Amino acid sequence: ECTTNPNDVDSDDDGLWDGDECYGLTTDPTDSDSDDDGLSDGDEFNTYSSDPNDSDSDGDGLSDGDEVNTYSTDLNDDDSDDDGLSDGDEVNTYSTDPTDSDSDSDDLSDGDEVNTYSTDPNDDDSDGDGVYDYDELNECTTNPNDVDSDDDGLWDGDECYGLTTDPTDSDSDDDGL
Repeated sequence: ECTTNPNDVDSDDDGLWDGDECYGLTTDPTDSDSDDDGLSDGDEFNTYSSDPNDSDSDGDGLSDGDEVNTYSTDLNDDDSDDDGLSDGDEVNTYSTDPTDSDSDSDDLSDGDEVNTYSTDPNDDDSDGDGVYDYDELNECTTNPNDVDSDDDGLWDGDECYGLTTDPTDSDSDDDGL
C-alpha cells in the first residue's frame, strides 16, 4: 500500500507521479531518491534511463550518482571508455581515468596494460628505461617491465635508441663477450 499526500500528485517532488511510483516503478513515492545513490528517481527514470531502485545500474562498482556527478561516466555502461576495465576498477583499483582508454597516453589501452602486458597504465614507461611501453612491445621488441631485457648490463633505451646494439641479444656483435 502506498501512503502519500492525497493533495499532491508528486509527494516527494522527484518528477514522478505518486501513482507511477506506487504501481509501475515500485519506487518510494515519499523518498525522492529511493536507492540513495545521489540521483533523484525522476532523473534516473526520465533523464538517464537508469534503474531508480538500483544504486549501481550497470554493476560496475560506482554508484549512479558518482558516475554522473563525479566521474562523468555512463551509468548504463560498466566500461565507459571501452578499454576492457570496468569504470569501478579504473577508479577503485588502478586509479586510471574511466573516460580515457589510455590514461598514460602510451598507445596501449589501460585494459591491455593491466590484462595483457602487466604494465602500469599510469606510466608510459613502466620500467623507466627510457622507452615507452608501446615502443618496447612494437619497435624494440623488448620487455616493458625489464630495463635490460637481454641482461647484458645495458638498458633497453640505450640499446634501442643510442648504441644501435640489439636490446634482445646480449652479444650483439657475436664476439663472445
